[in-house]
This record gives sequence, structure tokens and C-alpha cells, in this order.
Amino acid sequence: ENGVTLCAIERAWRDGRTEFRKPVSCHLYPIRLVRFSNGTVGLNYHRWDVCAPARACGRKLGVPVYKALREPIVRRFGEEFYTALEAAESYLKNNN
Repeated sequence: ENGVTLCAIERAWRDGRTEFRKPVSCHLYPIRLVRFSNGTVGLNYHRWDVCAPARACGRKLGVPVYKALREPIVRRFGEEFYTALEAAESYLKNNN
């Protein structure tokens, strides 16, 4: 659709053909979660060649990965966390 390949499970869910939504770990990809021994969670970007066209498109449009993955990030961590990501990006841009 519009040159974008969609996950069949996600497409079926969006079309209302199933109540099952793909797991959040898949929804977040290429972000992978890492649990540390102190209980905190880290977010790591997994660079994979199959994602190269998406990276190129994001660069061209000026869309960072976290903005492209807003929905799954909010789904997993909540709106407050996403707002903090936006604030962090703004802070880094203004204090670089």
C-alpha cells in the first residue's frame, strides 16, 4: 500500500478481521527492549539491511525512528514517556 509492506497480522487487526493484535515487541521493531539487572528497560535500535529503505525515507523526510514508531512506543510505555522523548529531542537540538 503506497509502496509500504504491512504486517499481515496488523493489517487484519486494523481492518477488523481479527481481535488479535501483533505483540508489542513486533510492533516496536526495529527497536528492541533490553531488561537490565536493576529492573530498568533500555531501548536499542536494531540495524538490519531490510530496513534500509525505511531509514532512507526517514532521513529524506526528517522523521527520526522514535517518531515513526510513535504508536507502538505509546502502546508499550504510555503518552507521558513519548512526550519525554520529544522533550529530550528538543533539549538536545537546542543545547548541542
